Amino acid sequence: GEPPDAPPEQLEASLEELVRDCCPTERTQEIVDLLRLALGLGDESRDRRRYRVAEIRSGLLALLQGLAARGPVVMVVEDAHLAQPPLLDLVEQLVRAARTIPLFVLCVARYDLLDTRPDWGGGLGDSLNLHLEAMSLSDAIELAKEAGEGLDEDSAARIARHAGGNPFFIVETTGMLMHADAEVASDTESLPPDLLPPTVQAIIAARIDHLPEEARDLIRKASVFAPGTFDRASLAIVAEPDDKVLELLEDEEFLVRDEDREGYWRFRHGLLRDVAYDSLPKRERLRLHLQVATKLSEDPDMSSRYPRSIAYHLEQAARASLDLNPADRSVAERAVEALARAGDQALETSQARAAADLYERALSLAGPERDWGLREARILAGLGEARYWLGEFESAVAPLTRALEIGESDPRIRADASRFLGDIELSIRGNPERAEELLEQALAAARELGDPWTLARTLLVAGWAPYWRNDKPKARDMFEEALTVARGNPEGDPWAESRALSMVDPKDHWARVRALTALSINRSDMRYLDVALERIEEAQKLADDTGDRFIVANTLVQKARVLDDLGRASEALPCFDRGVSIFGELGARWEMADARAARGIAYRNLGRLDQAEEELRFAIRTAEELGDRQLPPWTWRNLAVVAELRGDNATAAEWLQRSKDAESRGPR
Repeated sequence: GEPPDAPPEQLEASLEELVRDCCPTERTQEIVDLLRLALGLGDESRDRRRYRVAEIRSGLLALLQGLAARGPVVMVVEDAHLAQPPLLDLVEQLVRAARTIPLFVLCVARYDLLDTRPDWGGGLGDSLNLHLEAMSLSDAIELAKEAGEGLDEDSAARIARHAGGNPFFIVETTGMLMHADAEVASDTESLPPDLLPPTVQAIIAARIDHLPEEARDLIRKASVFAPGTFDRASLAIVAEPDDKVLELLEDEEFLVRDEDREGYWRFRHGLLRDVAYDSLPKRERLRLHLQVATKLSEDPDMSSRYPRSIAYHLEQAARASLDLNPADRSVAERAVEALARAGDQALETSQARAAADLYERALSLAGPERDWGLREARILAGLGEARYWLGEFESAVAPLTRALEIGESDPRIRADASRFLGDIELSIRGNPERAEELLEQALAAARELGDPWTLARTLLVAGWAPYWRNDKPKARDMFEEALTVARGNPEGDPWAESRALSMVDPKDHWARVRALTALSINRSDMRYLDVALERIEEAQKLADDTGDRFIVANTLVQKARVLDDLGRASEALPCFDRGVSIFGELGARWEMADARAARGIAYRNLGRLDQAEEELRFAIRTAEELGDRQLPPWTWRNLAVVAELRGDNATAAEWLQRSKDAESRGPR
């Protein structure tokens, strides 16, 4: 029940009280830390942001489990068609994860939701989509009589028929007639066109026209706030928030006061807002949207908290401005910059779907493509990265490639776009030669850029190119360098300084852990198992210190692999189990498939062949769904070994052939 502008201390106190009241004491702090991300409290590492939605889901699931201990829980999501993609993802994933909880989730939405999510609720045996059909004639007549406050039976019937059983149409029609003080003819002919407009939009427009001037002015100006919710402070930017006028608009059922938040209102229906907005002249839209965007931008706190709102208002102002004068691109240029900034922030906080949408909208206002330059190249690179994280690898290629074409002079664009393209070529398309070419280009650009964060990550990705062509020493050298970059050297070691590494950020724990993990894998492959175990145990300590669950899971799984290679499979299983569990909670499907394949090998080494086959099959199935070409070859090989141990040589031969087929399509 806290308002969105409540101070962070108040939000955190309320959150802690809620969690403490219903969740186990030993997990209270962990759950609070996860849910703090949803409220934007505290800082998080750049790499943790990729799994931000999954972390929030994990915390929300734990909270719901605590609440469900007292009894069934009902969670209602209103106006789901207005929700941002990450929220819709969160709801769907939460429902799947909460199958054992007595939880009822009700999402109320307009049909618009199915335009963007046609498979909403699909794949869940206990989910149901209910479509509200038109009211029966008898019910529609009763509604018209009640809404019309004493309307006679014949008039109510005519309105009901004209509205086609649409309750919103009926209510708006009776409201218009009451204000027009009109009498409906008693004959059975259709209602006169001038008395009863043919569409609900026309009825709403007529109702707005019948409002007093000050109310009409306020409702139109309030419509610039999409999706139709605003507070007194926001309204004051564009209009005088007169209490009597607001009460009148509530009485006329245009606005609804928010019961949970003092000083907040929303349009009773999205169509009311749409019609009010359409009645604004374009020059007035331009003025109002610019007014809001300028006001929000002046306040540093508001500017950092609401970049998407600023971007939206500038975008709408730009569209109005271009309609009025296509030659004047001044507002459009501001809108492109704002949309790109909002896209960057969305990408940094793991909202890849929202980021892709913002980048696409920015490009749509960027003018003719022949005039695009570095700014557009950066936006294209961001769009490609967003699609990459969404798993839409092929659709990521075009913007990344175009970014390289027009942004070749910018080392950051070359480093980022080439790195993601190289990974796609290596892991998805199975083209190691082209991948190595792109990754070398990315590495050269990262060195030119001089940013240790970019360099460490580029090395960590680029190191897999020589790894897959079996040049383990070169891969080791690249992983070693990534580790050196990540560690930095606060004492100014001359060797590190000579390689331009002494000025890096010594707090880059993520890259240190990933480099140590990669080195452990490299040493393990070279059969230096004791060294591999030392490396991964060092990485595990660092990972635990960061609190980043993704890298904790990575280190757990690699430690389990080394223990299994050392013949200590029983010790390995608890590490595998914990790592797989975390990957599952984070929605990291590839990593979970890889970990379960490795756990399958440990089961096989312990003689638990049925469990081994189940794990290995899961890994293959997931890899194929993701379009991955790395996992299937060696996973099929290990399945073949399971068949051999059972004495089923025919099946072993079949699975070995599948391994060869998969290997011929994937990177070596």
